[in-house]
Amino acid sequence: MIHRLRSWHRSVGALAALFVLILAITGVMLNHTLDLKLEQRHLNWPWLLAHYGVADVTADRVYLLDDNVISQIDEQVFVDAHPVVKSLKPIIGGIHLEDITVIASDDALILLSPEGEYIETLGSAIGIPSHIQNIGLFHGLPVLQTRNGMWRSDFLLEQWEKISLQGVSWSEPTAMPDSVGKALGRYFHGEGITVERFVLDLHNGHILGALGVWLLDFFGALLVILSLSGLWMWLRRG
Repeated sequence: MIHRLRSWHRSVGALAALFVLILAITGVMLNHTLDLKLEQRHLNWPWLLAHYGVADVTADRVYLLDDNVISQIDEQVFVDAHPVVKSLKPIIGGIHLEDITVIASDDALILLSPEGEYIETLGSAIGIPSHIQNIGLFHGLPVLQTRNGMWRSDFLLEQWEKISLQGVSWSEPTAMPDSVGKALGRYFHGEGITVERFVLDLHNGHILGALGVWLLDFFGALLVILSLSGLWMWLRRG
């Protein structure tokens, strides 16, 4: 009986030692959070970000306008990684027009400055054609494709004429460049997960969610059993 208990004690003790080692290391690190600057250091491992639900940001619409990337995430419209305006409707394209950028939704045109700052939104109240499907350029002039046909205007976007054209350079969606995607990720989620949070979640088992808490309880109970069985074997030997 004693021999079998000792064998079990050694095997389980080795497993418990690993658990105690993790607790000890993370406990010491947390005790010196300020000295180690754990709250200022970040981890951005892809699997860790995915585990915390802060993986890559996915844009609903992405358009490349010269050196700028126009995208929309939910209602927020971005120029590169800078939020500029909210649009309840999905954006469907954009063009550069002299000293302004024009972004189209299906019922409005959003005007931005060359620096990407919001100017105003133009809608049907001032004559913008409705049911817009695409926006493009024809010899430098803005063209809209709508359900009711094609429309062209001048640089002021005030007068629109219905017309049929060939060779319009339409705005086309594109893939999100990696650099802008990472910048958007930093905008939404910061630099990543702080080392302090990661170590704390290792220490208390939250790194594995609810399962980790129960696992921590299991090892705690196991340590109690190991302590009692070790004490019992010591008393029996005496």
